[in-house]
Amino acid sequence: MRNKPKNNTMNELGNRILEIRKRKGLSQEELSEMAGISLRTLQRIEKGDTEPRGYTLKSICQALEVDVEEVYDYGKEPDKSVLLLMHLSVLSYLLMPLGNLVFPLIIWTTQKKKVLHVQEQGISLLNFQITWSLVTYPLVMLFAWMKIMHYPGSWYVFAAYLVLYFLNALYVIRVCWLVSKDASHDPYPVSFNLLKA
Repeated sequence: MRNKPKNNTMNELGNRILEIRKRKGLSQEELSEMAGISLRTLQRIEKGDTEPRGYTLKSICQALEVDVEEVYDYGKEPDKSVLLLMHLSVLSYLLMPLGNLVFPLIIWTTQKKKVLHVQEQGISLLNFQITWSLVTYPLVMLFAWMKIMHYPGSWYVFAAYLVLYFLNALYVIRVCWLVSKDASHDPYPVSFNLLKA
């Protein structure tokens, strides 16, 4: 019977558990006993042959005295300046159309595997900015069309655009404040869930 091909996630998770175990100075026997799992199960997890789920992962993390999130994000460095830069880069839309998508996307793509919380915060940021762009840029086109066609009420459309325009900047400032305070939060309001973790 052939072995199933190893999944990258299982390999990474197994390597993280192995690295943390060694850093704590524990043998496989000691960790398996402390976690209340069989030695064979731990060996298979560390080799990437199986992925620990639910109770097993929780037991291993408790034995290692780490959070589950720390195991999943092991190897990533905390760097608040990268998080703040990613969020602040949204403000480039004030000078350049679509800058609110381009610059955060570049930072998210290059830093999501290196810096803690860039992955999830970047997805939240980009989903909100995509949603904001899909709402506001058509308003600009509608305003221009109404002006050309001399339809009344074009200034109401423009006023709605201005409100959304400045609300976006205020949200960015709010999120940066929350990040600087290490607040646990879902930083952006409801948006289309186009990108997923």
